[in-house]
Amino acid sequence: VVEGLPRKTALMQGVSVKRIDEKEAVDLAPDLWSPQNHESEVVEGLPRYKLAPFEESDEDGQLTRFLCRFHTTEYEHGHKRTVVLGETLSTYPFNYELVNKRKAQATMITPRGKDNGKFWLSSLRFDCPVPNNGELRNIVRSGDGVLSDGTATIYVDIVPIRTSARFGTGEIYGTVDMFGNDITYGAANDGWNAGGFDPKQRWGDKHVLPLVEASGRWSNIPICKPPPSPPSKTEAKTSEIESGKEERENDVAIGGNGDGVSNAKKHTIAACLWASASFSTRGNTRTVTDTGARLIEWIEFHLLAGFDHFYVYDNTGAHTNETSLESILYPRFDKSEVTRIEWPSRVCNNNIPAHENTGERSSQYASECSCRQRYGQYTDWLAAFDTDEYLIPMGNYTSMKDVLLDAEKKGTNILDFRSTRAYPLHEFTEPYSDERECGSSNNPLCRVKRSDALFLETYNCDFVPTPKPSWADRARKQIYRPEYVLQHYVHYSTITKGFARTYKEAKEGGFNWMNRYQDTEPIERVTDEINEAVMVHTKTLVPGDSVQWQKRCKKDFEESHNKRCRIGFAHPNNKVVEGAANADDFKYNCFTNEKLTNYWLPRLHDAMKKREARLG
Repeated sequence: VVEGLPRKTALMQGVSVKRIDEKEAVDLAPDLWSPQNHESEVVEGLPRYKLAPFEESDEDGQLTRFLCRFHTTEYEHGHKRTVVLGETLSTYPFNYELVNKRKAQATMITPRGKDNGKFWLSSLRFDCPVPNNGELRNIVRSGDGVLSDGTATIYVDIVPIRTSARFGTGEIYGTVDMFGNDITYGAANDGWNAGGFDPKQRWGDKHVLPLVEASGRWSNIPICKPPPSPPSKTEAKTSEIESGKEERENDVAIGGNGDGVSNAKKHTIAACLWASASFSTRGNTRTVTDTGARLIEWIEFHLLAGFDHFYVYDNTGAHTNETSLESILYPRFDKSEVTRIEWPSRVCNNNIPAHENTGERSSQYASECSCRQRYGQYTDWLAAFDTDEYLIPMGNYTSMKDVLLDAEKKGTNILDFRSTRAYPLHEFTEPYSDERECGSSNNPLCRVKRSDALFLETYNCDFVPTPKPSWADRARKQIYRPEYVLQHYVHYSTITKGFARTYKEAKEGGFNWMNRYQDTEPIERVTDEINEAVMVHTKTLVPGDSVQWQKRCKKDFEESHNKRCRIGFAHPNNKVVEGAANADDFKYNCFTNEKLTNYWLPRLHDAMKKREARLG
């Protein structure tokens, strides 16, 4: 893995290229693969490319990394042929090297490999501009390139421009406008060769790129329909009534800049969720099958709490083709409330974080990136969290909308929620046996949530009082403004406008320029858990973790790391009295959220009953 990191890192480092014609390409690099005896494989009339210093490169090739070839298939007299629609050079949504340097990292990578703790990315983002070829852009924007059965007719091949990785500050490639004056520059070249990187020395004058036909590439990637805008309730009902009508007119909101992005925001707050009807926990220690019940309760609560919409990335297809979350979501919830996205992508591995080959839940990370990229344009605030995590408005607030509107007025773009694991309250659990570690039906040794209890009421007992301690930041979750957060990774806003802002943009926008940047208060801050909002983490207690609870929860039992009481007995009035226990001598060990008990849970019970009644 470490040996492959330089090649992967190079994909995040821009290069500059210049278009040349076939004759110049052959003159500069006569030993490159040529089309002799393979003429039919090569498309005529397209440019060739060579690596060149910035000042010699094409305007659209100054910081690129991929060649994007768009094509379709035509049939003539029973024979099919590939028709190239055009080629473009990729662009980055932000400068990865700049972001890395502003995180006070001397280099994106060193020969040691895993020694950059500031680069939390599992998704590489880049754009392939659609060629300005007649109606091609309109066809892609409208989705007309996709047939009624979902078959794409336009494809793109992506060809990486292969170079060695650049190591160290001395090899950063950029301008004074990008990085400022605090880097030692090499040759003048209008401020390029920042830090001394010399493209001519590294690449030479004759580094011609191979023909696409001779290059390793990702080929025939289908260009799908643009993701639809979430419908309003009126649009959703109309869609149900007119089931045979094309809905393409609502698929893409075209902004004034013609890039397919709407300037209007349908929602104040939306949530992204990666979920599966069944899945294995990290380390494949057990199979979880309660997603359906959790999902119903989780969505219902957050609708009460002011969320407008939920994007559920259904990963069930990675495990089975016999079921999905569709029947759980619809018709229980309206399509104006929930959008389900089929997402059968598998994880790279499901190892625990402490494993020597750390778990890489790539499917989850990619879904979060997709959700922000596809749907962030429709909402002011976006969150990505799990069905066992609940965001509870506190204090005088009864809606997360109001929490966020007030936070935005104070200049906040990222709101952090600390995470600690709750215990299941004893009164909402029941005996459990499995004829193994949890004993027999005659002598059950474990406890599980009662089938008639809600997850939120069962786990309303945190082992630390509110506000949570600072160490609970390690597993925090966030609500953020997608206009400001450009890349998000589970617990962190890894790339923001602040990190990606160039020296020139800072000066023109009146921002103070610092070589090292960090999103500090009020831009990013932890919620006031007493007066704003708090997160309750209702992670299911594995039955075996409650084994011998009758013994371990007693007042006089001496706990150790592996032997402790994991069943909740709430401190009366959340007041800690040393050595206190209930009438059965079980010690008090957790704290309830009184607003959750008195305000939210009655409303949640009522909302779920009303929805069940509507379903008949």
